[in-house]
Amino acid sequence: MRGDETKAERKAPICQDGENGRLAAPKAATRLSLTGPRSADRFFSEPNVITLFRLILSLVFFGLAVIKSSPVYNFIGLGVHWLGDVADGAWARRFKQETILGAEIDIIADRVEILFFYVNFLHFHPRLFLPVGLYIIEFAFIDFFLSYQFVKFGIISPNYFGRVDRTVYLLNYSPVAKFINSTAVTILLIFLPELQLAALAIAAGYCGIKIYSVLRLRKISRGRPAPESSSALNRDKP
Repeated sequence: MRGDETKAERKAPICQDGENGRLAAPKAATRLSLTGPRSADRFFSEPNVITLFRLILSLVFFGLAVIKSSPVYNFIGLGVHWLGDVADGAWARRFKQETILGAEIDIIADRVEILFFYVNFLHFHPRLFLPVGLYIIEFAFIDFFLSYQFVKFGIISPNYFGRVDRTVYLLNYSPVAKFINSTAVTILLIFLPELQLAALAIAAGYCGIKIYSVLRLRKISRGRPAPESSSALNRDKP
């Protein structure tokens, strides 16, 4: 979970020379600190380390859930996923260390962790395969495709889709939308599995929202010039 648009509109995440949330040529290199800002196209940043750490740690617990046939470890892995997802985003925003690579790693790590959780979850609760299957399709495939569209619009991460289309942002990347998409189905299936039809309906609704958002961005991109790449921004101009 990498930030909210309200705060992003008030201050640029990392590109101090450009419009908030957009790629801009970095300033001259300075000595880096753990809490210093990072340019958008930088390979290393501390939030990326947090993301990779929570990915590895959650996979350890998901593996233990299989080895010991214990759903407790599976839930611990899910907790690591959620807490780590909050932590890497909070660090990136607080210290202006949001990077393109960080957004890409975050998107992939989220899907890997959720897939492992639900593979284990289905082992312990096979009768819930319908809502679980549809949610996996929505989150791991449709939402993955939608989130990755940020690279086409010259923004640092999906959290800045508000600068491309306000509707897409509100439906998918506002704090409320992200919280619902990340937790609603999962919490419902864990604590109220008898309401699996409600979970199925929520997952189906989000499939529709994601598909609509993909089509909306596709329409916008057709009438929009290609964004200037970070490499082009870094080239010396004559």
